[in-house]
Amino acid sequence: MAEEIRIWQVDKTDALTEIKRSKLDREARIEKWISSDISLLSPDLLIIGEQVETASGNSIDLLCMDRSGNLVIVELKRDQTPREVTAQALDYASWVKDLDAEGIDTITARYLKGKTLEAAFQSKFDVELPEVINEHHAMLVVASEIDDSTEHIIRYLSETYGVDINAVRFQFFQAHDGREFLVRTFTVAPKEAEQNTKRRGTKKTVPTAEEMAEMATRAGVGELFRLTRDRFSEYFRYWIYKTAYAFVTSLPDGPREAVLFSLFPGKSSPENGLYYTIYSKRLAKRLGVDEGTVLNHLPPDRERYDAYQGAPEDLRGWAGYIRNEADIQKIADLVKNIRGQNSAEP
Repeated sequence: MAEEIRIWQVDKTDALTEIKRSKLDREARIEKWISSDISLLSPDLLIIGEQVETASGNSIDLLCMDRSGNLVIVELKRDQTPREVTAQALDYASWVKDLDAEGIDTITARYLKGKTLEAAFQSKFDVELPEVINEHHAMLVVASEIDDSTEHIIRYLSETYGVDINAVRFQFFQAHDGREFLVRTFTVAPKEAEQNTKRRGTKKTVPTAEEMAEMATRAGVGELFRLTRDRFSEYFRYWIYKTAYAFVTSLPDGPREAVLFSLFPGKSSPENGLYYTIYSKRLAKRLGVDEGTVLNHLPPDRERYDAYQGAPEDLRGWAGYIRNEADIQKIADLVKNIRGQNSAEP
């Protein structure tokens, strides 16, 4: 059961007057306060999305990032928080864990109206965005009331399994003279929650560049992967996903970086070659050429590729296999005119 908070006002005569707790006249005030000042939850959070729609069709109230590049789900609940809210937070977490760098960047650009995640992160934390993001995620349930059952579940998940979930309770008090006070408490003390998570250990989900190369070697396409990676590093920066090594660039119609071309060691084989996907419309726009020119420089036997069902035009393209150095050179001949503009090195 949550500890009961009581507040007394000390007057000039050293007498105590208890400040009675009152119900928030508008529960929406909590949401407004947190949206305008996320430091009410933690000074180490950057809001990157609001009402973020998930695959289930539901929406995360606030999606944040901490200074380590990890994502934090913030669910704002009004009045009593039912046990179901814990299940909802876990459902959101199951979606967030698979968000890749491009998906996170898209969410951020929409919320910050075009400002890049890199710029927002640098401005907030005064450090560069980590190379690998979303290795870990956390959940915060926020309410004015947390029922005992919800608290028991959250403590159980945190203490027993090291799940990074917590509840934040905001209690509202009003003095006789009309002054208002807000008190914040956590179901699990933040330091305790951190230790619980560390005891469990964090499972690394995104490989390093070296580990991605090792995956390619195990798939029998190690040399093709290294040749392709090194050749295109002359022209593009890269992002690493759980299963892909992606080349990215800024598009001419905005500052947001976007994936153009990805390599998938896990889908490759010595017989077929190195599996790739390419967003041909994006690449054509970046190069200032028509899409047909892009297609003429791709290896043969390609097939249509969509990032997901119903994807917009710029997330549609082609997929196939790079089988030899000639295939690599053919694509490189197409993009050589942007040499140096997006070098992976500073």
